[in-house]
This record gives sequence, structure tokens and C-alpha cells, in this order.
Amino acid sequence: MPIKRFKKILENVHLNDNEGMPPRGAPNYDKLYKIRPFLELINKACQNNAKNTKSQSIDEAMVKFKGVSSLKQYMPMKPVKRGYKIWIRADSATGYVFEFDVYTGKRDDKTTEVGLGGNVVKRLTKKLIDEGFQGHITFVNFFSSYEIMQFLYDKGIYATATVVNRKDLPYLYKNNNKGKKLKLDLGEMKWRTKENVAFVLWQDTKLISFLTTAFHPKLDKTFCDRKQKDGTKMAFQCPLTVVQYTERMGGVDRFDHLRCSYDVSRRSKKWWFRLFYFCVDLCIVNSFLLYTTNKRVHNPLSQLHFRLSLARGLINGYTSGKRSLEREPQYLKKKPKMSNNSQKKIGVDKEIRLSNVGIHKHEKIETWRRCRMCSTKTNNKRSKIQCSTCKVALCVVPCFDLFHSSI
Repeated sequence: MPIKRFKKILENVHLNDNEGMPPRGAPNYDKLYKIRPFLELINKACQNNAKNTKSQSIDEAMVKFKGVSSLKQYMPMKPVKRGYKIWIRADSATGYVFEFDVYTGKRDDKTTEVGLGGNVVKRLTKKLIDEGFQGHITFVNFFSSYEIMQFLYDKGIYATATVVNRKDLPYLYKNNNKGKKLKLDLGEMKWRTKENVAFVLWQDTKLISFLTTAFHPKLDKTFCDRKQKDGTKMAFQCPLTVVQYTERMGGVDRFDHLRCSYDVSRRSKKWWFRLFYFCVDLCIVNSFLLYTTNKRVHNPLSQLHFRLSLARGLINGYTSGKRSLEREPQYLKKKPKMSNNSQKKIGVDKEIRLSNVGIHKHEKIETWRRCRMCSTKTNNKRSKIQCSTCKVALCVVPCFDLFHSSI
């Protein structure tokens, strides 16, 4: 596709009717109006194409954007410091995204007893609660509070989260006598419970604290290794809460790593285009994760080759202009070892050759050309028939059918 045509298509991309956009200040005004139907469509597709897993995590992701927008956030401690903030609920093991929500600012979030972070957890778990989900949710201290932990437990959902020192937490951070900061030995633990929520303090290289409704600190204990100064490892007792939190919390980070590895986004004057590209990347990553977790796939492709295969499949039948069938793609440094019959099919992508076989028809050409399937150096076979889609010469019988069916 010529670059001018590609840019022209981007200029005319719209995801909602601008004439129906409510004016700023109206009760039904939506900052994401221009992209709202697309966001809802992607969210629905993510939930319909995969079953909810028993362990999920909630975290934030940043979409890079340096333009002018009231949605832009500044996070100086993050790798991506300026951009859109996305709340994400993802599978803990794979990183598959089940639901996401674009942060539009504090003014749009009604404050409740659980705060902004608690509101995010409530929104992202609402559909899970409606479906009667019984599993485990993990999140960081920004979302955690005693109220949200108890709320989830009452709805049948276990939760584990880190927590910072707050007034409503048990008085364990300081010694009661001297008022100094609590100091524990390496591996030492203190805990308190309130109704169904346990507050756990554990001394690692620094003092860390957790809230959990899934693990009892007195009964659920294990050991973890820590490297000493001399290079040896020593086992220390630690709560099972710590180990499980570490294993279950990385879902959103896994997704973000896959998304940023081959980001499709590009600069644009339209503020919502970055969110559009984010959704495209999200769909690709989710598709890749479903593909790799499919037990029927024995030798899964890497994410790079999966994306290339997906792109070839999408442009199948829509390419314009002349293209060289024999030229090898530049990204392949080494040619894979193939049989003689397979080598003859190089130049026609498998996604084009094997897909939509019904559109591959016989087409007469003026000159005799070598058959791509059966012609060799010693046995030259020529034909005046070519495939209308693949644009390669083939004998009518049996090469035409074999070419479009053999792997």
C-alpha cells in the first residue's frame, strides 16, 4: 500500500458520530466519546473469547502520549512518564487482559469510603461478581484498603494486596513503649486479624506489609531463599502470603511487556489515536496468548512471527501493485531447512496459499511459465494457467490442487 493512501485512510478513521457528541459541561458529557464504542467493543470481545481464570491481578499501565489532552497523566516514577493511564484486570499466569478502563481524572470518580483505588477494583470486578466468580484477585497498595478487602470477601472473592501504613491499620509499625519504628529480625513476622482480613508484617531487606483474605498468617507458612554477602543462600521462614503475592501479581506486567515489544502505535495529531493503537496491540497480544496456550498447537510461533503471520492474513487479497514473489523477507537472517517441494512454494505466503481456497481460480496467461509445483532443472514443465490469487503458474492437474493444500 502506498504511504499516501495509508495516511489518507488514517485521516478518515472515525469511531463515533461527532455530530452526536454532547457539549462540554453537559450531564452526559464523556471525555472518551470519540472512542467509547470501540473501547466497549474490545472489552466485550476480550471477555467473550476466554474463560475467567481463578487467579487474576489488577494494576495500571501507561500509554505514551506527549500531546495536549485533559486525560494525560504525569507519573515521574514510571518508565513512561507522560501518557494515558489504563486500569487493567488480567490473568496472573499469562497476562491475558479480561477488562480495562481508561482513567479520565479524579473529577469523574465519585469519592466513596474505599477511595479512588477501591472504586477501580469495584468497577473491574463488577462483572465477576455478577457471574458468581470464586477465585483470587491480587493488586498493589494503591488499590488496597480494609474496606475493599472485606467487600470482595463478602462477594465470594479472595484477595491479597500490599498496603502502606495507615491510621485504620493495626498498631504494629511502631513500638508501643518508645514510639520508634518497629524493627524485626530477617524473616520475622507479626500479624493481626480483623473479621476476615489479615494484616501481615514481614521483615525482608525492608519491612513489607500485606492485607489478605486468602491465607491465614499463622497456619500458612513456607520458606524462601535469600542470597548472603558471601554468595551463599539461606532459607528464611516467610508467610505464604508473600510467595503467592509474588507469583500472582505479574499478570499486567506480562501483558505490558508483550505489548511494548512490538508496539504498533505511531505519532498522530488526534489525541485518541494512541488509545486506538493500544486497543489494536491489546487484541494482538490477547490473540497471541490464546494461540500459545492452545494445547493443539505443538510448535507455537514467536510473537514476532505471529504478528507477521497475522498481518499477511489480514492483507490477503487486498494488496495492490506489483510485488516480488521470490524476494525473501529482510527480517529472516537464515533460511529454514525445507524439503524440495516446500522450497518451490517460497515466495507465496502460507496464509495466502492455504486460506480461502475458494477464491483461488484458474487464470489464463499469454506466455508459457514454469510450473511452480512440479517443474525442476532436469524436468521442465510449463503451463499457461496461473492462480488468480497467488499469481504463480501451475499445471491444471494435479499441481493446482496440491499447491493449495499441501503444507
